[in-house]
Parts: sequence; C-alpha cells; structure tokens
Amino acid sequence: MKIGIFGGTFNPPHNGHLRLIETFADKLELDKVLVIPDKRPVHKICEDLALDSDRAELCRRTFTGKNYEVSTMEIDRDTDSYMIFTVNEILSKYKDAQLFLIIGSDMFLSFHKWYKYREIMKKCTLCVMSREDEDTVKALRSYAFSTLHIYMPSNEANGIIISPSSPLEISSTEIRQKISAGEDVSDVLTKEAYEFIKERGMYGYAKK
Repeated sequence: MKIGIFGGTFNPPHNGHLRLIETFADKLELDKVLVIPDKRPVHKICEDLALDSDRAELCRRTFTGKNYEVSTMEIDRDTDSYMIFTVNEILSKYKDAQLFLIIGSDMFLSFHKWYKYREIMKKCTLCVMSREDEDTVKALRSYAFSTLHIYMPSNEANGIIISPSSPLEISSTEIRQKISAGEDVSDVLTKEAYEFIKERGMYGYAKK
C-alpha cells in the first residue's frame, strides 16, 4: 500500500495545498493520502491560529478526494507532536505500507532541523514540490547533497522526489489578511471551506 502524508497548519487550507497533493497522488498512484493538521502549540500564543477542531473541519471540506483522509492523530496526541511520531503511528497501523512525505520546497530547505529527520528519511520517501525554473530545482538538489548528504543526479533519486510544477502563488497568511480586510477569497478556497469560515466568522470575517 502506498500512503502519502501531508501535514501542515492549514490555517486555512487552500487550493495550493490541494494542487500539491493532487500532483503527487496522481504521479505516484497513491492508494491513500493522510492529511494531518498540526497540533496547536500549548505554550505559545497564536492569536491568528484557528481552533484545532475548526482547522480539521476546514481540511475535511477541502480535501474531499476519494483517497484523501483527514486524520487528527497529531491534534489528539497528549504529548508534543513530531512528524517521526506520526510516521511511526502510521506504520504501526499499516505495517507494510510505503510512505511518501509530501512537502513544499520551503519546508524541504529546513528539513535538517526536523526532530529525528534521518529516521524520517529511512522510513519515508520525501516528495518535494518545486517551482519549474531550473535555478530552484538546482538549489533543492544542492541542499539535498550539501546538507542532507543525499546525492541527486536526477530529480528522483535516493529517497527524494522533486516535482517541478507551477504552484499557486498564495499563502494562508495572505488569505487570512484578505478575509480580515473584507476581500473575496473564493478563488483560492473550496466553496465548502469558505462557507464554513463565513459561518464561524473566522479570521476576522464580518457578516454583511
């Protein structure tokens, strides 16, 4: 069984996130993609971070493909949550699964800072979405070699897959700012997710 793992704050999840997992789900013919919202930090004040339950519901309203499953395993965890814990939990349930960790290029470039990142790399193939320009792809392959000590003679080598694409130039931060300013964001969110944001008055949305 081939399982994709896609974690993030999803504050809120948007069409850029959706395109990212669609790309790898199709490319790798994944049997399942687990979408896993991050746990809200207990000891940090995050004024613009929505409730865990609301972000999970937004994910359910965004990632609706038949092979997509929203999991609250990190939100439900009583202890600090790290990706390696999540990977091990998934492997305990799907013992013979091949795992594919889906991340964006910015996150990949700080992957060496992740807790037990070497262990993650032993258990998962890293799937990295990159911009299509040659310089960006070269920078990612250079990082893999210089920092992760992984030689990449091509975009798919030694447990790392780099997929050049045309990402949507949108961020969750920008979406929150637009919602707070009363601007329409229906073009970057699914209809169902946007309706939930409006119903809940999230991110400063003011009902007209």
